[in-house]
Amino acid sequence: MQKIENEVWERIHNGDISAFEELYDGFAKVMFSLSIEILGDRWEAEEVIQDIFSILWKKPEAYSPAKGKFSSWLLVLTRNRSIDRYRSRKRRLDRGETDEILSSRPDQMDKNGAEKATASDEHEHLHRAFTHLPEEQRRVIELSYFKGMNQQEIAKRLDLSLGTVKSRTRLAIEKLRNSLSTLRL
Repeated sequence: MQKIENEVWERIHNGDISAFEELYDGFAKVMFSLSIEILGDRWEAEEVIQDIFSILWKKPEAYSPAKGKFSSWLLVLTRNRSIDRYRSRKRRLDRGETDEILSSRPDQMDKNGAEKATASDEHEHLHRAFTHLPEEQRRVIELSYFKGMNQQEIAKRLDLSLGTVKSRTRLAIEKLRNSLSTLRL
Protein backbone atom coordinates (compact mmCIF):
# COMPACT_ATOMS: atom_id res chain seq x y z
CA MET A 1 0.00 0.00 0.00
CA GLN A 2 2.81 2.41 0.86
CA LYS A 3 4.37 1.74 -2.54
CA ILE A 4 1.10 2.82 -4.21
CA GLU A 5 0.92 5.92 -2.00
CA ASN A 6 4.51 6.84 -2.82
CA GLU A 7 3.80 6.37 -6.53
CA VAL A 8 0.86 8.80 -6.28
CA TRP A 9 3.06 11.29 -4.45
CA GLU A 10 5.79 10.92 -7.09
CA ARG A 11 3.24 11.63 -9.82
CA ILE A 12 1.99 14.69 -7.90
CA HIS A 13 5.60 15.77 -7.41
CA ASN A 14 5.98 15.59 -11.20
CA GLY A 15 2.86 17.73 -11.76
CA ASP A 16 0.43 14.96 -12.74
CA ILE A 17 -3.05 16.42 -12.21
CA SER A 18 -4.75 13.02 -12.43
CA ALA A 19 -2.65 11.76 -9.50
CA PHE A 20 -3.73 14.76 -7.46
CA GLU A 21 -7.37 13.97 -8.30
CA GLU A 22 -6.85 10.34 -7.23
CA LEU A 23 -5.37 11.51 -3.96
CA TYR A 24 -8.25 13.88 -3.32
CA ASP A 25 -10.84 11.21 -4.14
CA GLY A 26 -9.08 8.71 -1.89
CA PHE A 27 -8.23 10.82 1.15
CA ALA A 28 -10.33 13.99 1.33
CA LYS A 29 -13.26 12.31 3.12
CA VAL A 30 -11.06 10.81 5.81
CA MET A 31 -9.18 14.09 6.25
CA PHE A 32 -12.44 16.02 6.40
CA SER A 33 -13.91 13.63 8.98
CA LEU A 34 -10.88 14.11 11.20
CA SER A 35 -10.91 17.89 10.81
CA ILE A 36 -14.62 18.28 11.50
CA GLU A 37 -14.28 16.06 14.58
CA ILE A 38 -11.69 18.48 15.95
CA LEU A 39 -13.27 21.74 14.82
CA GLY A 40 -16.98 20.95 14.96
CA ASP A 41 -17.49 23.28 12.03
CA ARG A 42 -17.98 22.16 8.44
CA TRP A 43 -16.81 25.43 6.89
CA GLU A 44 -13.57 25.52 8.88
CA ALA A 45 -12.89 21.83 8.20
CA GLU A 46 -13.32 22.44 4.46
CA GLU A 47 -10.88 25.36 4.70
CA VAL A 48 -8.30 23.17 6.43
CA ILE A 49 -8.54 20.46 3.75
CA GLN A 50 -8.37 23.03 0.96
CA ASP A 51 -5.26 24.57 2.54
CA ILE A 52 -3.54 21.20 2.85
CA PHE A 53 -4.20 20.23 -0.77
CA SER A 54 -3.12 23.68 -1.92
CA ILE A 55 0.17 23.37 -0.03
CA LEU A 56 0.73 19.88 -1.40
CA TRP A 57 0.08 21.06 -4.96
CA LYS A 58 2.38 24.08 -4.64
CA LYS A 59 5.08 22.33 -2.61
CA PRO A 60 4.94 18.56 -3.05
CA GLU A 61 8.44 18.38 -1.56
CA ALA A 62 6.85 19.19 1.82
CA TYR A 63 6.42 15.42 2.06
CA SER A 64 9.31 13.01 1.82
CA PRO A 65 8.99 9.21 1.85
CA ALA A 66 11.57 9.29 4.65
CA LYS A 67 8.85 10.92 6.81
CA GLY A 68 6.83 7.70 6.76
CA LYS A 69 3.60 6.62 5.16
CA PHE A 70 2.06 9.30 2.92
CA SER A 71 -1.48 8.79 4.24
CA SER A 72 -0.24 9.05 7.83
CA TRP A 73 1.59 12.26 6.98
CA LEU A 74 -1.60 13.70 5.46
CA LEU A 75 -3.64 12.80 8.54
CA VAL A 76 -1.05 14.21 10.95
CA LEU A 77 -0.96 17.42 8.90
CA THR A 78 -4.77 17.55 8.95
CA ARG A 79 -4.83 17.01 12.70
CA ASN A 80 -2.18 19.64 13.38
CA ARG A 81 -3.75 22.27 11.11
CA SER A 82 -7.18 21.62 12.63
CA ILE A 83 -5.87 21.93 16.18
CA ASP A 84 -4.05 25.15 15.26
CA ARG A 85 -7.29 26.56 13.87
CA TYR A 86 -9.24 25.40 16.94
CA ARG A 87 -6.73 27.05 19.29
CA SER A 88 -6.78 30.24 17.26
CA ARG A 89 -10.57 30.40 17.48
CA LYS A 90 -10.42 29.66 21.21
CA ARG A 91 -7.89 32.47 21.80
CA ARG A 92 -10.16 34.93 19.97
CA LEU A 93 -13.14 33.85 22.04
CA ASP A 94 -11.12 34.00 25.28
CA ARG A 95 -10.24 37.61 24.45
CA GLY A 96 -13.92 38.37 23.92
CA GLU A 97 -13.55 38.90 20.20
CA THR A 98 -16.46 37.96 17.98
CA ASP A 99 -16.17 36.49 14.55
CA GLU A 100 -18.88 37.85 12.30
CA ILE A 101 -18.16 35.23 9.67
CA LEU A 102 -18.68 32.40 12.15
CA SER A 103 -21.83 33.90 13.60
CA SER A 104 -23.38 34.61 10.19
CA ARG A 105 -23.09 31.03 8.95
CA PRO A 106 -25.94 28.58 9.43
CA ASP A 107 -25.68 26.04 12.21
CA GLN A 108 -22.87 23.70 11.17
CA MET A 109 -24.31 20.78 13.07
CA ASP A 110 -27.42 20.64 10.85
CA LYS A 111 -26.78 18.03 8.18
CA ASN A 112 -29.00 16.80 5.43
CA GLY A 113 -29.15 13.18 4.28
CA ALA A 114 -26.59 13.67 1.52
CA GLU A 115 -24.03 15.06 3.95
CA LYS A 116 -24.57 12.17 6.37
CA ALA A 117 -24.01 9.74 3.51
CA THR A 118 -20.49 11.07 2.97
CA ALA A 119 -19.17 9.32 6.07
CA SER A 120 -16.44 6.91 4.98
CA ASP A 121 -15.98 3.29 6.04
CA GLU A 122 -12.68 4.29 7.65
CA HIS A 123 -14.38 6.89 9.80
CA GLU A 124 -17.04 4.40 10.89
CA HIS A 125 -14.42 1.80 11.74
CA LEU A 126 -12.40 4.32 13.73
CA HIS A 127 -15.50 5.55 15.52
CA ARG A 128 -16.46 1.99 16.47
CA ALA A 129 -12.98 1.29 17.77
CA PHE A 130 -12.96 4.56 19.69
CA THR A 131 -16.34 3.92 21.32
CA HIS A 132 -15.17 0.51 22.53
CA LEU A 133 -12.43 2.10 24.63
CA PRO A 134 -13.07 2.31 28.37
CA GLU A 135 -14.48 5.75 29.27
CA GLU A 136 -11.38 6.90 31.17
CA GLN A 137 -9.10 6.05 28.23
CA ARG A 138 -11.47 7.57 25.67
CA ARG A 139 -11.64 10.85 27.60
CA VAL A 140 -7.84 11.17 27.71
CA ILE A 141 -7.58 10.54 23.95
CA GLU A 142 -10.40 13.01 23.22
CA LEU A 143 -8.64 15.78 25.12
CA SER A 144 -5.28 14.99 23.60
CA TYR A 145 -6.15 14.27 20.01
CA PHE A 146 -9.26 16.36 19.39
CA LYS A 147 -8.60 19.29 21.73
CA GLY A 148 -4.81 19.39 21.37
CA MET A 149 -4.12 19.30 25.10
CA ASN A 150 -0.79 17.98 26.33
CA GLN A 151 -0.62 15.33 29.05
CA GLN A 152 0.04 17.83 31.85
CA GLU A 153 -3.02 19.86 30.83
CA ILE A 154 -5.11 16.68 30.73
CA ALA A 155 -3.88 15.65 34.20
CA LYS A 156 -4.83 19.04 35.59
CA ARG A 157 -8.23 19.10 33.83
CA LEU A 158 -9.19 15.59 34.97
CA ASP A 159 -7.50 15.90 38.37
CA LEU A 160 -5.28 12.88 37.73
CA SER A 161 -1.60 12.20 38.17
CA LEU A 162 0.59 12.61 35.09
CA GLY A 163 1.53 8.93 35.30
CA THR A 164 -2.14 7.91 35.16
CA VAL A 165 -2.72 10.07 32.09
CA LYS A 166 0.34 8.56 30.38
CA SER A 167 -0.78 5.01 31.21
CA ARG A 168 -4.33 5.60 29.95
CA THR A 169 -3.00 7.17 26.76
CA ARG A 170 -0.63 4.27 26.09
CA LEU A 171 -3.31 1.66 26.77
CA ALA A 172 -5.86 3.45 24.57
CA ILE A 173 -3.41 3.77 21.69
CA GLU A 174 -2.50 0.08 21.94
CA LYS A 175 -6.19 -0.90 21.90
CA LEU A 176 -6.92 1.37 18.92
CA ARG A 177 -3.88 0.07 17.06
CA ASN A 178 -4.99 -3.53 17.61
CA SER A 179 -8.55 -2.74 16.60
CA LEU A 180 -7.49 -0.85 13.49
CA SER A 181 -4.85 -3.33 12.35
CA THR A 182 -7.21 -4.57 9.64
CA LEU A 183 -7.95 -1.05 8.41
CA ARG A 184 -5.80 0.13 5.52
CA LEU A 185 -5.83 3.74 4.34
